[in-house]
Amino acid sequence: MQKKTRNRLINGLLAILLVVGLVLVFINPIRNQLVKMMAHRQMDVTAAQIKKNQHKKASFDFDKVDSLDTKQIVNAAIKGDVIVLGKVAMMALPVMKGVSEDTMAQGGGTMRPDQQMGAVNNYALAGHSFQNIFLPLENVRVSDKVYLTDMEKGYTYKVDYKASISPYDVKVIDDVPGRKMVTLITCDKTVRRWCIQGELVKTQKATKKMLAVFGN
Repeated sequence: MQKKTRNRLINGLLAILLVVGLVLVFINPIRNQLVKMMAHRQMDVTAAQIKKNQHKKASFDFDKVDSLDTKQIVNAAIKGDVIVLGKVAMMALPVMKGVSEDTMAQGGGTMRPDQQMGAVNNYALAGHSFQNIFLPLENVRVSDKVYLTDMEKGYTYKVDYKASISPYDVKVIDDVPGRKMVTLITCDKTVRRWCIQGELVKTQKATKKMLAVFGN
């Protein structure tokens, strides 16, 4: 009788270990898929919605954004409370207002409240490298193109700067007098950040053909 009880306990523990092992094996693919689904959901936006969203309030407090984890991803998926301002073609992701945890779990967030695509300013976006949100930045090269759209116009920027910077080097998001810039920032594989910057080289009407680059 004791032997049977012991065997049941062992079998129960083995079953628990098997389940835990399967969760650990598949957790990253599940999180990756969930992030992709959330980003795709936010890509369905119109020019009219973007105009309304530009006047909504958002958080720009970098200190409140932690490293992306499963809990944040799940919370973002449930709430879906983000403010979409456009799209970035390089990662096929939505551009959203602010840097809240929900925003950063689904795409790129604007780092300042006064930014405007295509204007004489520095259009700075931040995104997590975790779950491949902004991970392609490490493969970007000088002279590559970055494409943004607000669904009315498309903006092409040519990359002229790439560097690994300190997380405290916040001056990279400041405006540079006379320049129409884009800045993209994400974590690298250390405690530092990848910083990509480019100059506006083309503005065009957002035609159906042009928007196809963004997944439309």
